[in-house]
Amino acid sequence: GDGDGDSGASKGRGKGKQHHRRAKDDELTTLMTQLDALRLTRHAVDADGNCFFRALADQKYGDEHRHAELREKIVATVREREAEFAPFVEDDESFDDYVARMASDGEWAGHLEVIAATSVLGYGICIHQAGSPRWVAGANEADDDAKLFHVSYEGSDHYNSVRVRGGRLDKPGGPLSLAVLRDADLAEVVKRVGCADVGRIRRTLRACRNDVEACVRVIEDELEEEEEARKKAIADGVDVDAFDDGGGWAEVKTKKSGGKNKPHRRKGSIERDMEALAI
Repeated sequence: GDGDGDSGASKGRGKGKQHHRRAKDDELTTLMTQLDALRLTRHAVDADGNCFFRALADQKYGDEHRHAELREKIVATVREREAEFAPFVEDDESFDDYVARMASDGEWAGHLEVIAATSVLGYGICIHQAGSPRWVAGANEADDDAKLFHVSYEGSDHYNSVRVRGGRLDKPGGPLSLAVLRDADLAEVVKRVGCADVGRIRRTLRACRNDVEACVRVIEDELEEEEEARKKAIADGVDVDAFDDGGGWAEVKTKKSGGKNKPHRRKGSIERDMEALAI
């Protein structure tokens, strides 16, 4: 598992491997009830010390096995923002040692990595925990339209991915907005097509006179065309990473390698996020 077993948010996390406590049956029942109310469910990932990164890889790529590349990007962000993150590293460990350790496979993630991940991903992260309010880092939790990657925090140190109930596992799990989850028609389209772009789904539903079946067919056709465009762009040597989150396939053909847009860094103080993530 990943994470920090205590509830203190003033530091990064404890060092070394710890004996993690699995969520008890009653905790899981409570968590599943909370998720079910939002048309969500937990999607388990391996508990090998990489589970926070695995959960996010499942959210972003639909493939938990890409956890190493996310860890590399997240740790690089912590390193680049030393002035902000260093004060939250345990007093008996230097910042350089902390960063070097966190770059290692199997090292558990903590609060610093959660916050850095929002910068890397360009979206907020919503953490669901049994019997607790949802915590959101990197976005305004009061904004139902905010796109969030969803994970669960279980036991004392384990993360799992959280997905739309009954949705496609061959597609990325997020980002999902609460606006999508609270609307039955929007949630049904997300479940069927694996696309969680609420603006796109709303526009298509309106064009289809709120016919969910017609909306699903239209978006599936569009997604197929976009995937073909993406494959062609890659074959032509275009750097497509900047377009994977936001679409923009009419523009991608004019963009060559090296023109990649960096994710927008979310506003807000690290101190506020650290306090909010005292889970």
